[in-house]
Amino acid sequence: MTNTSNDVRVPDVDAARQQLEEQLQERLDVLAELAPRALPGVDPVAYQVVESNRLVVEQIAAALNRLEAGTYGRCTRCGGPIAAARLEVLPYAAACIECQSHADAA
Repeated sequence: MTNTSNDVRVPDVDAARQQLEEQLQERLDVLAELAPRALPGVDPVAYQVVESNRLVVEQIAAALNRLEAGTYGRCTRCGGPIAAARLEVLPYAAACIECQSHADAA
């Protein structure tokens, strides 16, 4: 990432894409492995893991779409930058910490 200020950096698009694609493949592998038994009455833990992974797959796909659109690293709520540290930990983050905190509190 290229540093443009103290904690806000322009994302390295190629590195972000690679990381997102790797995480996407990992999640898809988990889904493929668990899906046959992921029914609430058969294996409730597998069911919850599959549902959680499906949500993350959707979030990763949305992040890849933002990369293509040139809006990756910008908050989808306020339009401000998402801190580089947040993107390093959660590369598919769609919101800055402040907006996410408001959404979680609601």
